[in-house]
Amino acid sequence: MKMRKPRVSIGLTVYNGEQFLEETLDSFLAQTYSDFELIISDNASADRTAQISRDYVAMDGRIRHHRNEKNLGLAGNHNRVFALARGEYFKWAAADDLCRPNYLARCVEVLDSDPTVVLAYPRTRFIDATGKHLDIHDPGWDLRSDQPQERFCYVISSWHWMNAIVGLVRTSALEKTRLMPAYSGGDYRVLAELSLLGKIYEIPEVLFERRIHPGSTSQHEACGMNPDPKWLIRWWTGTEATVALPRWSLSLDYFRAIARSELPWRHKLSLTRSLLRQIRWQRAKLWEEASGALREFCLSWRLSGG
Repeated sequence: MKMRKPRVSIGLTVYNGEQFLEETLDSFLAQTYSDFELIISDNASADRTAQISRDYVAMDGRIRHHRNEKNLGLAGNHNRVFALARGEYFKWAAADDLCRPNYLARCVEVLDSDPTVVLAYPRTRFIDATGKHLDIHDPGWDLRSDQPQERFCYVISSWHWMNAIVGLVRTSALEKTRLMPAYSGGDYRVLAELSLLGKIYEIPEVLFERRIHPGSTSQHEACGMNPDPKWLIRWWTGTEATVALPRWSLSLDYFRAIARSELPWRHKLSLTRSLLRQIRWQRAKLWEEASGALREFCLSWRLSGG
């Protein structure tokens, strides 16, 4: 007999997340909205993550545990857990963040009431490893303009906390994107593509607690880009590659998103001009990134005996 599909799928990606995993899982089990499945995608963890996951599977039938045979990297694991989801709405989740009890209920309420919204998420409170409040400002991504070009333009011109990407999104909309690319800041591409498909709604209540701690990507990343590219390459790709061009890759993907969109040509041209201005303003960082990648390539080539 086929299992009934839940309305909401939560895809929790984790790698060696034993420190906070139980607290995170408890926050989902405490949700006032109960029609969900929770898929734990374990990225070949070497700690107690698998055992904790199995304990919670035994505790609640809504939880499933999938373990990757090898580390797929952050991007690959995000895409893998989405492929396993069955719900009408989908949420990515990290193993160290917390959702307050009304998180899902309020997001479902927004998506059910307004078909023009593709993603709903609440305001964020930042906490440290002990749960202490951190004084961090988050401008948010409340993009409710009726004009997709305006929403997209805001995404490509902004560099701040990417809390919206772990909000509740229509599965049908996320399926139309190219999902998570394997480079630092790739979540900006996902949000940009979603912004062309519909509105992004920020619920004014604080229902999400994002944890900043030494083992989190947030600790290593500064608004999407990191001065330690080798660490980020390993984290995002799961490989030992040493060369990456995240800013260049993201810029090219923005161009592709504009070209693939159903916008009128005049809006495509306008967005292309806006993107070219952004590239011009970032030219120093783009040059620095390209120079660093070239140095790494030459070093690797010499070490390999090339």
